[in-house]
Formats: sequence, structure tokens, C-alpha cells
Amino acid sequence: MPAVSRNNDTAGGDLIPSQTTVKVNSELVIVDGDGVAGHGVAPHIPQTISAGTQSTVKVGGKVIVVVGDTADICGEVATGSSNVSAG
Repeated sequence: MPAVSRNNDTAGGDLIPSQTTVKVNSELVIVDGDGVAGHGVAPHIPQTISAGTQSTVKVGGKVIVVVGDTADICGEVATGSSNVSAG
């Protein structure tokens, strides 16, 4: 199972959580459609991240993001927890 992505993990730029209740390692869990901070010139502009098909776990009705899911425009891969996985 892949590691769970959280606030302060990255997909090129910092991942920005939209939900405010579920945490892993004291950080809010990232869900499908959350923001990715800009981290350079196009295509590394502010964008969103999409949850792939690796996880079926949901928070607030949205699938969580895990390591390997990608930012929508630049395609950079999400990082995640070193000790919490979900599938």
C-alpha cells in the first residue's frame, strides 16, 4: 500500500489541504482536487492534485492522495508519510 500524502508533503510544490478534520502524523490528509503551490514557471504554476486509482480510502467523500499520485499540469509525483499507508 502507498504512503498517505499530507499537508507539507509535495508534488513539486507544497500540497495544500482543503479538509480540516483528518490527520496523519499530526498533518492534514490531502484529498483529490487539493492545491499544489506554484514552484516555478509553466508548467509548474499553481494547480491541483488528482487522486489516482491506488487508494479507495475517502475523507469527506473524496479519495485521499497517496505517493505516486500526480499534480494535474506538471505531473510531479506526491510525497507522503514514512510510516502510514492506505489502500
